[in-house]
Amino acid sequence: MKVVFAPQAEEDLAALLEYLVSRNPAAAVDLESRIFSTIGRLIERAFEGFEQTLADGEVVRSWAVPPVRIYYQRGADTLLIVRIYHQARRPISR
Repeated sequence: MKVVFAPQAEEDLAALLEYLVSRNPAAAVDLESRIFSTIGRLIERAFEGFEQTLADGEVVRSWAVPPVRIYYQRGADTLLIVRIYHQARRPISR
């Protein structure tokens, strides 16, 4: 299965890691590792997140990797990472 990051998810991840690196580089490395480990488990279908509807009407699933939540869509051969969103921010789902 191929993993594809939506442009917004790439921006989310880059901004998150940039922020953390400037404050706590070890925490940035740890969070990045946990995010990619979770994505790997999503590829393997080790678990499936709850279905949610985003504020824009898009239907996704999500899985928490505190302090963020990974929003994704699963296709036949693709796992699309839609957002990697900090859970302390305003909710993006309805």
